[in-house]
Formats: sequence, structure tokens, C-alpha cells
Amino acid sequence: MDSFERVLAASRVRNVLLGPRRAEGPGHVVDHMLAVQAQEPAFSRWSVGQRMNRPDEASVIESVDSAEIVRVHILRPTWHYVRGDDLRWVQALTGPRVLRSSAGWYRSHDVDDAFLGTGRAVVESSLAGGNAKTRHELRDDVAAAGLDVSGQRMAALMFDLELKAVVCSGPFRNRQHTYALVDERLPPQAALDPAEATGRLVQRYLRGHSPSTLKDLRWWSGLTIADLRRAVEDLADLVTTETVGGVEYVWMTDVPPAEAVDDAGTFELLQVFDELFVGYSETRRLLDPDGEFGAVLPIGFTKMMHVVVEGDRLVGRWRADRRQRVLKLTFDLNRPLSSSGQASLEDAARCYGAFVGAEETGIDFTASTR
Repeated sequence: MDSFERVLAASRVRNVLLGPRRAEGPGHVVDHMLAVQAQEPAFSRWSVGQRMNRPDEASVIESVDSAEIVRVHILRPTWHYVRGDDLRWVQALTGPRVLRSSAGWYRSHDVDDAFLGTGRAVVESSLAGGNAKTRHELRDDVAAAGLDVSGQRMAALMFDLELKAVVCSGPFRNRQHTYALVDERLPPQAALDPAEATGRLVQRYLRGHSPSTLKDLRWWSGLTIADLRRAVEDLADLVTTETVGGVEYVWMTDVPPAEAVDDAGTFELLQVFDELFVGYSETRRLLDPDGEFGAVLPIGFTKMMHVVVEGDRLVGRWRADRRQRVLKLTFDLNRPLSSSGQASLEDAARCYGAFVGAEETGIDFTASTR
């Protein structure tokens, strides 16, 4: 691997707020990243928390409860955390494209405009007045109105309402996700011109994810290469492009790639859908140059579903098993650790255990025999 590619990898780790650079709170994390994938609720809270100076799950929950950040289907789309201030303009920019690409899914479940229109009216009435309800409760309300909510029809309805910025997450209820009305939960905002919105998205993504490529950004945002390239050209000197190893990378000019300090022996426990792992399509190999870890989704359906980063390299996988207040973490690493390396990884494990409120965190290296 080219030595400058190591510089790119180290810079990426810093820009995603891992390593020594951390944020003050959940809102600052999500603001810096623009969006943080939140497919698995508990693990996605850790993705936000571990980027904070003082990881604290309660503060992440409080940020969702207050709508400083909201959890919603957006971008590719999948679940993400975004700041409440960013929800409307990002959905206006990317949501219509997602809805057009979802037409076949809608048709396969007989989801038509009549169903979506009537379902929307029921959901809006049910949530009006500051009510927050779970999907199960809303499903009952929609069924009571005489609509068929079998199969994927209810999922499609809520998906449609999220992408149209009608609903977003409400406050947690016993750590359960709820829905609330966007217009009641978030203040109104002026619409952005599409070109302005695209330029804003490119800059925000690069602040929190670069060095990266336009193909990475296309995967992350769902926008076209043509639109993204036009935005980069309009940003002119604000962004820099450079070809490294036959790949054209892009970054913000005022935050150029820089050599990292020696961070060997510094470990991060990432959930498999963390932005550092899932936020790229073309250049994930920067942290996995040998392709050992492969694609995200196949790993996500195995028992050892999460990944370990040491400095600027993926070095292993991990899983968490919990019984009441006792947490057990199992590691499978691609090399033996020194005693100091093992102590550092144990510190990372205890940090995660404290974040999730475990009274005891056990660590198993028996899988790490390679």
C-alpha cells in the first residue's frame, strides 16, 4: 500500500471523530458527520457516544428525546441520526429520488396513492397534539380505519411518511422507538435551492468522512455522480481533488490529509454499521488493504458481526453478549496482542461496557488464535 494511502487512512479516522479528536456531545457528533447510520438502535447510540469526549448513553437518548437529533430513514435510505435542523433540507434533496427507486417495492405490496393518502391522514390525526406512538400502535390505528396493513404495507407507509418529512422519531418510551409529527417536533425552515443543498451536503460529508471519492459519496447520499461532480466544481477552491493509487480522492482544502501520530495499540470497537466502515463503497480498503473483512452486510449477519480498529487498520471482529447487568465481549483478532496491546483493548471494552451500563464486563480472547 502506498505510504500516502496510509496518510489518507489516518486522516479519515480523525475526520470521523475517532482517535484523539472527539466532540462535546451527541448534537456535535451528528452535526459534524451530517448523518450517522442508526440501523441497530443500541449499537448506533454507541457510534455516537464513542465519538464524544465523555461517552454517555443517557446524553444520546436525551438528544433524541429533545429532537436535537432524530432517527429516521434518509439518504440511501436506511435509518440514520440527523440533526433536527438538517432533516427537512436533506429529505427534500434526496427523498424524491429514493421514492422513485422504491416504486417497484410499493407495487409488489399493492401500495398505491390511495393507500398512502388515507394512511397519511390516519397517522397525522393519531399523532396530532404532540402524541408519540410506536409503529405497533400506529399499525392498530391504521387497521382500525379499515386499511390493510399486512405484509410490508405498514412499513411502506411509514417509510413514505419519513421520506416526505411528515414523521420522524419521537421521544423514547422505555427505550422503544416512537414516531412524532415533524411539523410539531421541529421548527419550520426555508427551502433550499437544489444546487445549494447539494453543495452543502458535499461539504458536510467531506468534513466528516474525507478523504473519500465521488463514488463513496454517491453510495452514501443516493445522489448522482453528475450532480456531485457539478457541486464539487461549483465549490472550486474550497475542495481539493488528488489521484492516489489510480483513485481520485476529494477533501476540504482547509483540512488536508496529514501524517498521524503513532497510534498503534489504540483500539476502537466499531459496530458493523459504523460510518467508518459503512460510509464508503469504493475506498473502504484504505483501512482494509488486503480485503480481509469484505463487504459489510455479510459480516452483519454473522455472530462476530462488529469490527475492531487499531489506529488506521481493521484488525479484528467482536461480539457482545449480555445477561442482565453482565456483559461479555468476545474478540477474534488477526494477530496476537502484546500484553500492553491486550490491556489497551481491555480498556476499550470496559469503556463500551460502562456506556451500556454493564456492572461487569468480561473479555474473551479465546477466538483470537490466529
